[in-house]
Amino acid sequence: MKNRILDIRTAAVLLATAGAASCDTDRLLEVVDPDIVTPSDVVGAKGAELYWAGAIGLFGQAFSSGAGGQVVYSGMLADEFHLSGTFPTRNEVDRREMDDRNGTLLGQYRALHRARVGTRNSAERMGELLPGDSRIAEMWSLNGFSNLLFAEHYCSGVPFSETPNEGDIVYGEQQTTDQILEAAATSFGLAEAASAGDADQLHLAALGLARAFLNRGDRAGAAAAAAGVPTDWSYSIRSKEGGTAGQRNAVFELNHRQRRWSLSDAEGENGVAFRSAADSRVPWIDSGSTGFDEETPLYHQLKYDSDESDVVLASGLEARLIQAEHELNSGGPWLATLNALREGAGLPALEDPGNDDARVRLLFEERARWLFGSAHRLGDLRRLVRQYGFGQERVFPTGTFFKGGVYGTDVNFPIPFEEHENEALAGLEGQSLCLSRGA
Repeated sequence: MKNRILDIRTAAVLLATAGAASCDTDRLLEVVDPDIVTPSDVVGAKGAELYWAGAIGLFGQAFSSGAGGQVVYSGMLADEFHLSGTFPTRNEVDRREMDDRNGTLLGQYRALHRARVGTRNSAERMGELLPGDSRIAEMWSLNGFSNLLFAEHYCSGVPFSETPNEGDIVYGEQQTTDQILEAAATSFGLAEAASAGDADQLHLAALGLARAFLNRGDRAGAAAAAAGVPTDWSYSIRSKEGGTAGQRNAVFELNHRQRRWSLSDAEGENGVAFRSAADSRVPWIDSGSTGFDEETPLYHQLKYDSDESDVVLASGLEARLIQAEHELNSGGPWLATLNALREGAGLPALEDPGNDDARVRLLFEERARWLFGSAHRLGDLRRLVRQYGFGQERVFPTGTFFKGGVYGTDVNFPIPFEEHENEALAGLEGQSLCLSRGA
């Protein structure tokens, strides 16, 4: 399945250009906000195309482009990347000790909400403008993945406000993590219903639903949902070489060009040995120089080796990993499932480590390597704590922080302080908005 990214500004420019041809000359002098496409401006099949393209762009910026996206920042809080730059707000993420007034995280939070609202609005408007189009299912799926990322990466209690296509902001109440996962599952159900039989859309919705089930501890339901997805299928968020910052691959941009992040290795005692245990799934090289801070050795990951490297959002490979996890917990052939994937990649077979904790760790390390740099790792570390009973100090980076001090205990992102402006949260002035900071 192919996916294109068109920034919402580009969509607005196209729309404005089309409209200008039918205007009188006096109207050419009027000032129009180039970032706003209103429902009354967008009609027919062309309007549906603009809604779809704009929402694709918003999701791409929140996920893997823009100023980093969920891929980069979740990998920083986990054990995939560490800081080789100087921003104090980014240092807080890497050190696992974040303030709710962190301006960098505010930008990431807003971008993900824009993606959530934009994909939902797009799905609804496309249903009116171009009913029956399978891309309506794509919009519902991306809306579901936006919800999933909130559930996996943020503390419980994120408020979900809405901006309907016509009307003011409708402020939303706080949602528990389970409620957010339920909203994600609902969106994936709507995607399946709108798929019009398109196999790619059905697979995308199925993988999203499986991931929602997995996060709720329903491994059997997750395996059943993912069962029909072919191993060689994938859906990627596209990147664009030479495009705007909102279109380029952020992992490459920040690791190679800006030298702000470096590839981790056994970070904080517990991290995966991404460099020292050679593995073709996480290729890398020593840059031979230091990062932006002029002191941290810079290691380049090579999974994404250019601006236009695409980032896989969902895949049949992930479906098999979900199947293996269910098998591990139900007495099935989990090791054979993992080894079949490894054989396909030319990797040697794994052996049973012999005890339950080691088996779980082995499976999650396989997930870490197969799904590296795709916004899965933070959710997996939280599941190890929440579902498998590991203490956070046994799975998250801990101990002495390499830039000074010690690691904190954060296992998710906080709700930004600015959310106190939400009128639905009156009476919570000055308080943390997180209902729980636990895994």
